[in-house]
Amino acid sequence: MKLSTIRRALLLLVTLACGLHAPAQTRADQRLGELLNGGDLFRLREEYPQLKDSLSIDMLDLLARSQLGIAFNRPEEAAPALDSLLLLHQDALGAESTLSMAALRVMNLLNLGMYAQAGAAGGDLVRALEGSLPFESYFGLVFVERIGKALADVPAPCLERPDRTVTVPMKCEAVGRGHHLYIPVEVNGQTRDFVFDTGCSSGCFVSEHYAEEVGLRIVADSIPVSGMAVGFVRLAVADSLRIGEMVYRYPFFLVAPPDPEVDAAFPFDGVIGYDLLRAVGEVVVDNEAGVFRFPAQPSDGEPDMYLSGNIPRVRIEYDGEPFEMVFDTGNVKSSLDSGFAQRFPDAVAGLARHKTRHGGFGGIEEFEAVTLPEFRIRAAGRDITLHDTEVICNEAEGGTLLTVGSLGADFVRSFRRLTISYERMFLRGE
Repeated sequence: MKLSTIRRALLLLVTLACGLHAPAQTRADQRLGELLNGGDLFRLREEYPQLKDSLSIDMLDLLARSQLGIAFNRPEEAAPALDSLLLLHQDALGAESTLSMAALRVMNLLNLGMYAQAGAAGGDLVRALEGSLPFESYFGLVFVERIGKALADVPAPCLERPDRTVTVPMKCEAVGRGHHLYIPVEVNGQTRDFVFDTGCSSGCFVSEHYAEEVGLRIVADSIPVSGMAVGFVRLAVADSLRIGEMVYRYPFFLVAPPDPEVDAAFPFDGVIGYDLLRAVGEVVVDNEAGVFRFPAQPSDGEPDMYLSGNIPRVRIEYDGEPFEMVFDTGNVKSSLDSGFAQRFPDAVAGLARHKTRHGGFGGIEEFEAVTLPEFRIRAAGRDITLHDTEVICNEAEGGTLLTVGSLGADFVRSFRRLTISYERMFLRGE
């Protein structure tokens, strides 16, 4: 089950099967085109350094740089590549891919705290799409436009921290079929336990009751987000928030309206997500000691996860084959989707179907599922077994973040310690 989070900040994401108009001229061009169209980001990251100096098509190089920058959490490196693509190569990209790149650029500007530019660019795209597409197809651009314009005069967030490891207590509490991990967050002199949520893709997500209690400043309303459905929240700001000895300046908050059904099942004050985790760079979830540790210097490690809509996707191994799953610590228990059942039909053959309920922002829905008694995987450098993992059988086409396969809190709790590095984009378990 999932607390209120944003499914993703954009629906218009790039697909790099672009149908390039320019013919490949060298073996390097051909190979890079294959990698871009194949969608294996880890292979792209591995081979691009050997290919880049032999490329003859500048657009291919820019596509690779923009995709790698977005996926491996280097938005400052993606920015100039996206700018150049849109300035110099729109004809070769074609209308659909140009729109996807422009949408990526808008979200990248928001991630960089360039609010005024993000709001203006998002607004331009919204005006171009209004009337030709349903709102659900471009609400992510409206999200960026309204946040960008509301925060146009607010400085980009920044983190102040001591040059040593910061340690704060962790709480683990039973919720529904699993658990939530909580971290203490202080705002305006008041400390509350927030859900530690890698599935929250932008800002902190908080309840209306919490926002009123701690005195958050509401600066905008009608901000569209998606969970089980597209709905609207308000936007709030504070001068800072504090986690232990770390101070995060100029945070923003998405304020969810009351939802009696969801609130009764999953009462919460707030969740932290991508913005703050990107700022701290690395966190160690120490289940043995019951603490979160934030090292001053990032660890070394090879990437095994990438970002899609600011939410990590992790490469694991199941039944000897690579498999990708969303990494969503706000999900109280890991779950699998119908894509897993289609790829590994023997794993679910003969299992009895039952009803299950998943919920979050927008309500609670019932689905058909089977329960996999043991889900044995290799992830974060270790062999682990998750127990009683649900496989959703009848999700809507494309699913939502709340029903797509994801590694949740039980995955995190299966390790004595789990290092989550946004700086190097890897998981490492002990």
